[in-house]
Amino acid sequence: MRYQIELAYEGTHFGGWQVQNNTITVQGEIDKALSQVCNQTIETMGCGRTDAGVHASYFVAHFDGPENIPIDLDIRLNKMLPNSIGIKKITAVNEDFHARFSATRREYHYHIHRSKNPFTTNISWWLGTELNVAAMNQCAVAIIGKHPFQAFCKGEIPNGNPMCEVFIAEWTITEAGYTFQIQANRFLRNMVRALVGTMVEVGQGKISPADFEAIFMGGSRSEAGASAPAQGLHLTDVKYPKASAESNPVG
Repeated sequence: MRYQIELAYEGTHFGGWQVQNNTITVQGEIDKALSQVCNQTIETMGCGRTDAGVHASYFVAHFDGPENIPIDLDIRLNKMLPNSIGIKKITAVNEDFHARFSATRREYHYHIHRSKNPFTTNISWWLGTELNVAAMNQCAVAIIGKHPFQAFCKGEIPNGNPMCEVFIAEWTITEAGYTFQIQANRFLRNMVRALVGTMVEVGQGKISPADFEAIFMGGSRSEAGASAPAQGLHLTDVKYPKASAESNPVG
């Protein structure tokens, strides 16, 4: 039987979502706890692969398990998992639901704070300079729509397909600093952090919005800016078609 898990995690001390050798990961901790409770090997599949230090206020995974899982499975898991991982909900879903491939949109927020604050160090990028938000939003407007994003991809392009459709891209000024919101049908590896790092250079006046667009259209990662630090990046939403998302609470 297939189950969907909705969860959140603070990624500071994890090597990312996906299981890896020689590092603690979110997936590894959840799989270990699930396997213990269900008394069989359980392997989850996540909606994406966040990097080391990246956070998720909303993340979706699925797993196949026995029909008679405990009705208080979420409570049991939360007691077993570290405080940096929180299980929100576990539901039975259709067998064809896939946390990664059924998703139609994902949304990330990137947070920057202006004043040094030890309480936000692990969840936001401390940048002690003011930024030209109007100029950065010129860049944000330019990436909305369906475009190739190889200029902001780290390493090989997945399946050789650099195309992503961006539905929302916007910078806002917050009480603490700045937030970048982006929603798309898919993301390339390191794409959001590369976009943020390059747009910040625009906001600092190091390059112009026209330079950004030339980099974007040119498609060369070496021409774009350095990636913004991982700790400012948060996965905040994952959307699925209504039919795929139909579910029933465990128990």
